Amino acid sequence: MNIIPFHQKLRLKTMQMAAGLLAGSFLLTGCMDNLDSPELPPAAYVTIFQGSSGAPAMDIYANQNRVNQNPVGYAEILPYSAFYPGMRDFRFSAFNSATSLLEKDFELKADSVYSVFVADEAPGIDAILVKDIWKEPTAEKAQLRFVHLSPDSEKVYVEISGISPPIVAESTFKSISDFEELNKGNITISIKSSETGETLIQSGTLELKGNRVYTLVLRGLNAEKTGDKKLDIQLITNFINY
Repeated sequence: MNIIPFHQKLRLKTMQMAAGLLAGSFLLTGCMDNLDSPELPPAAYVTIFQGSSGAPAMDIYANQNRVNQNPVGYAEILPYSAFYPGMRDFRFSAFNSATSLLEKDFELKADSVYSVFVADEAPGIDAILVKDIWKEPTAEKAQLRFVHLSPDSEKVYVEISGISPPIVAESTFKSISDFEELNKGNITISIKSSETGETLIQSGTLELKGNRVYTLVLRGLNAEKTGDKKLDIQLITNFINY
């Protein structure tokens, strides 16, 4: 798959919601049309998903600059924001705490789009960086990838109603699939054990709309049967081609 042209990345809906935030000492303007102006420095664009059910609400820093305004809780997401390219020291800490839960260096390249997924990792947390690469969305198609963030779930595969074979044949904890093109419309999604074929969780009816790029996250704990930490799936919209 080819990465989408840069001017189309700048139409990301979530980036529009977050335009102006830069993980550095300057701000971008709120007008997306001006992002191509020559005065603006090069930037990478990053969204961060907090998928660690065992972590507290947290602050997130890049090279000592806090990138969140409010504490980032479990299953919450920071929209795409602009970051200086280069090696960035990402630090994750409990809200209002000076003690780091995790520090990790990521290299960000200019004019590129990334996702960071925070995951449980005994005895703490981990963070995974992935470059977001998808095809040009069309009116009749959606694109979907799968992210496995459930630490106590075995290998799984992902089935979508009306589609054979599974769109993800095997996924292990912390793995991230490529974006796959699907017809728009109503679907149900089943996450099944690769070992037994048992359905671990099934969605209700979901509508995939054309001109959209989505991420489906498996999160939580298979051992938890109630409460916020129980096994669940979450559908995130990465991009809308207006």
